[in-house]
Amino acid sequence: MVQIYSVKKIFKKTIDILFKYIYNMCIYKNRKREKSVKKEILAVCDEDEGYVKRFMEYLTEKNDMPFELIAFTKKEELLCYLEENKVYILLIAAEIMTETLKEKNIKTILLLSSGDIKMELEEYKSVYKYQSIEKIMRTLLEYFVSTQEKAIAVAKRENEIIGVYSPVGRTGKTTFAFTLGQVFATDFQTLYINMEEFSAFSKIMKEDYPGDLSDLMYFYRQNPDVLPVKLQAVVQHIHGMDYVPPMIFSEDLRNVSIEQWLGFLATIKNFTSYEKIILDLGNMLGNIFQVLEICSRIYMPICKDHLSQMKISAFEEYLLKRGWEDILNKTEKVDVPYQESFENEDNYFEQKLWGEVGDYVRKVSAGFC
Repeated sequence: MVQIYSVKKIFKKTIDILFKYIYNMCIYKNRKREKSVKKEILAVCDEDEGYVKRFMEYLTEKNDMPFELIAFTKKEELLCYLEENKVYILLIAAEIMTETLKEKNIKTILLLSSGDIKMELEEYKSVYKYQSIEKIMRTLLEYFVSTQEKAIAVAKRENEIIGVYSPVGRTGKTTFAFTLGQVFATDFQTLYINMEEFSAFSKIMKEDYPGDLSDLMYFYRQNPDVLPVKLQAVVQHIHGMDYVPPMIFSEDLRNVSIEQWLGFLATIKNFTSYEKIILDLGNMLGNIFQVLEICSRIYMPICKDHLSQMKISAFEEYLLKRGWEDILNKTEKVDVPYQESFENEDNYFEQKLWGEVGDYVRKVSAGFC
């Protein structure tokens, strides 16, 4: 009996060792694959060390950028680097720009301008130095996208599309979806996309967005291959989560075919490094069920009143009749708690994140509800 127990113990230990070996090999291969992704060189040259440091800190946090940043605070160091290396984009302070750089292996030179540009430098494009680094990067990405014809490789990780949908209204669906994205963002690269007809995001956030989902979809139709880079020029950020500002005009949403939506989402899933892609879904899509089919899981915010329950029941019966049992099987109903907002509505989503709604969402995402 003792011998049998020992054999079992040895067998279990062997399995544990084998499992750890396989697991470590998978991690090693993934890291090796990520390191092998070649990126173009973005060189930044400015004598202001604090400015260059902020640039480096910004790009360090961005994993989806198609650039590898090389920073210089001395023109001589840049010239030395260029003797043996190629730079795709050089972003250089206008006051230290020199004609010598025109002869170097640089695809594009952009000037960091503090104000007026000297006449002899007017042939170069320029960006205003003292705007936010995020805005400067949007300009760089817009230029980069315009020069690309092929898909841009990015380091891939395991990812999933998560749908948030309800056949009834007034359930706190958007509050739940947006909070869920921020909760996931503490551990995963997360993207939130609102696909509703009227989201009111610009009013809630008090923002006039320079780009939104309409622009992204337009660009996807023109050149799908570089959508991942264009995406980075459009996304906004909150609490570590990226989000695409929703469409403003409802007709833009209606004019997108379901085939285009599926291709758009597949491109984001397959060619970006987002690990969680949250879809806040409305009923204006051509065929909501085809979008729900590509989701690995679905959260359905509900109301418990009699009429809402009857509508949900009718929805479930429809799915069964049409053969979409798989959608039902991966759907989890959630009862989003009602939370009174404070007097100051300027930080609406932050109130939800750190209030009762956020606590509930954390339990749901961890599987405790």
